[in-house]
Amino acid sequence: MSTLLQQLLLENPSETLWIADENSKPLLQSGFSFDGDLLSNRWDIARLAEGKVRRSFFNDFRLEEAERHYRRIVYPVSKEKAVVHHVVNECHQALGIGGELALLGGKQSGIKTYAAKVASCFDSEKNLQKHGNEYLSLNPLHSKPAPEKQLDEDNYPELRPLEKLGGLLSKPGLFGWNKIDTGSALLAGTFAEHRPADSSNVVDLGCGYGYLSTQLATLGDFHFTATDNNAAALIACRENFHQREVRGTVVPSDAGTELGDNIADWLICNPPFHQGFQVEGDLTSRFLRNAARLLKKSGSALFVVNEFIPLTRKAEPYFGGAKQLLREKGFCVYRLEGPQA
Repeated sequence: MSTLLQQLLLENPSETLWIADENSKPLLQSGFSFDGDLLSNRWDIARLAEGKVRRSFFNDFRLEEAERHYRRIVYPVSKEKAVVHHVVNECHQALGIGGELALLGGKQSGIKTYAAKVASCFDSEKNLQKHGNEYLSLNPLHSKPAPEKQLDEDNYPELRPLEKLGGLLSKPGLFGWNKIDTGSALLAGTFAEHRPADSSNVVDLGCGYGYLSTQLATLGDFHFTATDNNAAALIACRENFHQREVRGTVVPSDAGTELGDNIADWLICNPPFHQGFQVEGDLTSRFLRNAARLLKKSGSALFVVNEFIPLTRKAEPYFGGAKQLLREKGFCVYRLEGPQA
């Protein structure tokens, strides 16, 4: 996708907004620079773009923050349908009449379906072009889409309390947003037996909407630093901390990279292993490396991972010991001690 994406961005960069989801990261990592604006819901991409684009925005796909009209919006479609529908619906906030929305993606991304939906929403002809293994849909905006033509985004911007989450607030666009993740539930089930002393500083690495922190907070008096790469997760976690009176802060970070050394007595983590449409096994190593750096020498970490991930071997360079506490339902929970940062 990088070649097609790069071509689109270079055609009229000063009048282009690049909506960069995780699938756009390889192009930025290659050193690509862009004389236009970039908006992303991912902290790592927004930070990576600084100095490489004219302006970089980090938010939960609030296109109105760009504060201008563009001739083109370029969007490699996201993995979640609700996110794609929301971005399409919001395009009129930043796209001038006569401009166009360029959607691109591989066959498995749903691009063909999205091309048809956007054509209906924009009241235009379906336009889908094949470029190697990728597809491009160009959609001119002739007028502001009528409300009845907008795509169903499942009320994307709004947090909502969910009974399945014990009343915690969540929203579409988050991992496992409307259910308790099995791995996280197994990890939380070990908290009663394996938990820090009162007044401990706890880091929740990859906090999501804050499930792990809110569960641990019921068992003692702790101070939490919760961090995530996703803008929607930060919004949800902050509000859940407020409503549940959890002591702590919620900050953006890429796998904890921006946090200081030796700040935690305890760390809890359910690391992701997907990067966009790809499985990225090395993400586990990044989380382990940062966990060891964040922990004090006497600190401990609780990790849950899919059972096919060799966490004991991956943890060896960073921790003195890794004890498996549980293996169940395709997941393993480990306690890691002796950080070697």
